[in-house]
Amino acid sequence: MHQRRPLQDFRRAINWQARAAACLIAGLAALGMPSDWAVAKEKPKTSATKAQAPAAPAPLADWPLGSERAQVTLLEYGSLTCSHCADFNNQVLPRIKATYVDTGRVRYVFRAFPTPPMGLSYPLHSLARCAGPKAYHRVVDAFFQQQQVIFDAAQQGTGAKDAVYSIFIEASGMNAAQADVCLRTQSHADAVNQQSVKGEEMGVTGTPTIFIQTAKGTTLLAPPYDVEGVSRALDAALAALPPKPAAKPAKAKASTKVKPKAKKP
Repeated sequence: MHQRRPLQDFRRAINWQARAAACLIAGLAALGMPSDWAVAKEKPKTSATKAQAPAAPAPLADWPLGSERAQVTLLEYGSLTCSHCADFNNQVLPRIKATYVDTGRVRYVFRAFPTPPMGLSYPLHSLARCAGPKAYHRVVDAFFQQQQVIFDAAQQGTGAKDAVYSIFIEASGMNAAQADVCLRTQSHADAVNQQSVKGEEMGVTGTPTIFIQTAKGTTLLAPPYDVEGVSRALDAALAALPPKPAAKPAKAKASTKVKPKAKKP
């Protein structure tokens, strides 16, 4: 199943930085934080008649799990506030990792595609991104494992900040002050937004959405995303890979005989 995201206000936003900032500021309020932690400041206009278009973001590097030599990639677009994504992460992904990723045959990439409530989803993804490549997947997994705890806390008057920070600190090894900085840093929200826009360009409308990538191209995997279905698709992708060239036998080194020195008369 998919969690659908309403795209009428978010599809292909022209000012993608403003979109990220708006969601992150809303998220600070959802987490029970001061709203004056506005991350993006409006820049003065350089011309009264000619507005400048925002600069396109630089390509964002993925932080995959698995061997760099793997020729098949399992790409997931997911949301940390999506219950179906949590089910996939908690019930399906561990077996897929054990069979394909940990054995070096497949790489796994998780990209953010925030879904409602956006005011909670964007900060969670921003914190995961702030954790860096080494802790990124640990934080994503921890938020999925504790998703219901976060939802329950968000319903309380004080907000979800304490619950979110507790999960984040344990998974990332960072502290509360560093988490504060993470949520003040616009670049993390920008990275989340960039992944989200890329997902829209690839046709993603709900979460989770899974693709399989090889040198031949990218293929959308149809749900349901259970262990059997994902395994079948990965097995087919692996079987379609070109055979590895046979190793050439090592040439035997010519033996060089040392001529005995002639004895002096």
